[in-house]
Amino acid sequence: MLEKHKLFAKNERMPTILPVASIYDQNQKIVLAIEMAGVDKSTIDVCVEGNILAIKAIKRKENISGEYQALYQERQNVEYRRSFELNAEVDREGIEAEYKNGILKLSLTLAKRAQPKKIEIKT
Repeated sequence: MLEKHKLFAKNERMPTILPVASIYDQNQKIVLAIEMAGVDKSTIDVCVEGNILAIKAIKRKENISGEYQALYQERQNVEYRRSFELNAEVDREGIEAEYKNGILKLSLTLAKRAQPKKIEIKT
């Protein structure tokens, strides 16, 4: 499914980067913070397929060739790719995503059956 996306055409060769990620426990949510600086939000693709959460994005180099003549250039288009295996405790319908300041934050809500439940003791 992800490979069919127009941003990830097979004919465009570019290096692939594994972005760094931090995982946080936030009460009844797990938060993934994935660093993808310089990425345009429109190139981010987040998908759940089976038990795999897949993240892809493209960082395009700046095109200033109209203003300047490049003497040396290390910047290039790169593709970010990262995937995580989800367990049965994650509610796939409750996943939310936000991209701000180069950080993609994914909030994964725990399924109702996985949330702690206080058991009342009867006398």
